[in-house]
Amino acid sequence: MNPVTPTPLQPDEQEKLRELTTQSWNLELAISGVAMFAILQLPDLLDSAFANLQYNHSINTKGFAGLLPPLAYSMIRTALNILFVAFLANFVMRAFWVGLVGLLAVYPSGIHYDRMPFSTPQIQQRMAEELGPLDRYILWLDKRCNIVFALAFQFVFFLILVSLLYVLSLAFYLLVQPNVPAAVWTNIKIGVGVLVGIFYVAIIVLSLKKVKETPTGAQWHYRFTRGTQLAMKIIMLGMYRHSSYVTNTFYSHIPQQRFARTALIFISVFFVAFFIEYINDQTRNDRRVSFFNSRHLYSSRVDSLFVDPAAYDNQRPEGEYVSVASIQADVIREPYLRLFIAYPKALDTLLTRLAPEPVWLDTLSRPERRRPRGIWSSQQINQLIRLTVNDSIMARPELLFTRAGTLQQRGWQTVLVPGNLVTGRNLLRVGINRPGQPTPDELIAIPFWYVPEP
Repeated sequence: MNPVTPTPLQPDEQEKLRELTTQSWNLELAISGVAMFAILQLPDLLDSAFANLQYNHSINTKGFAGLLPPLAYSMIRTALNILFVAFLANFVMRAFWVGLVGLLAVYPSGIHYDRMPFSTPQIQQRMAEELGPLDRYILWLDKRCNIVFALAFQFVFFLILVSLLYVLSLAFYLLVQPNVPAAVWTNIKIGVGVLVGIFYVAIIVLSLKKVKETPTGAQWHYRFTRGTQLAMKIIMLGMYRHSSYVTNTFYSHIPQQRFARTALIFISVFFVAFFIEYINDQTRNDRRVSFFNSRHLYSSRVDSLFVDPAAYDNQRPEGEYVSVASIQADVIREPYLRLFIAYPKALDTLLTRLAPEPVWLDTLSRPERRRPRGIWSSQQINQLIRLTVNDSIMARPELLFTRAGTLQQRGWQTVLVPGNLVTGRNLLRVGINRPGQPTPDELIAIPFWYVPEP
């Protein structure tokens, strides 16, 4: 097979390229500074988006669908941290390079090792051999700055690809799982798993040298590569071509073993950083999780034995979602409870199955349909939600629809006046009645203390 030789540039194009490369350093400094500033702003947006996703879709979600959002959150935070370090390294190296270029302009002859004070000729010779001339080091540092800058942008492409894959996986779970029967969903998961397994087996088999050297193997390898490239082009939304230039340039100039070793080191470092970030995020986002700071006689998984500040209005930070339900305070003086129950999308999936909407008359217009539908919705939720204070069931919850807090969180609100409050610790339970099920599904249990006014 003849070697592939791309069409060389014309002389005027080569001259233009030389001008661009000699002037690229100032753009690198500007881009690195702007990129670092942008990366520092992203965590707040990421936290807000993750909180919204956790509240609306991940509450009471089990299995892989519940694991995807925190994995994606930690993966993106890890990538942002590494990306910030990469741009910071480029910024510092390039700034140092600018200083050296200015120093060379002042002293064009560079370093005179034979004039070094307080050193012997042997030390001067050794320093000359180890360090070399200043201009050569400036050229070496310039190349390293360019490589770090290119790798930083390659990591941007990698971050976007990983993020898109996570978003597609999460969207698949959120859109497909609630709308298909359990048996069908199981078959879908098995089918997807089989396809993923076949894909990885094909990668391994078609990458073998003996297979690629056969005509049939070469043909299948070509088809598989073209199909993979097409899929990557679709997933990366037009960025595949740009990423390929960076990857193929490195791959064609670095020996295969060195390239594989470098990639392995990079992946290992990335996943170690990801593991640390994931544990840190879990601890920060869920007060009940403690991986490295556990206690022998400490349990936070039982609601009735754990005081969660997010369940009390006077302790919950401003601008934070109510995860399940909340009351006014952990210690109340008045003989009533002001209760708010959150209504996330994850809960809506369950209530849609428990209370299918009736068929309204076609003769009713949309405005005319609002009132009967609102009354029906209120009746359904007051039948499905079960409130228990200590050992007494509140027969009439009288829940009303509301949007609470600065986040305008949707949910239900009521004021309970239980007659069985005792001085000291009490317990409020919120559950959902399922038709045909003797006991309700408990959503949350909130302990509180009643200390009446003297």
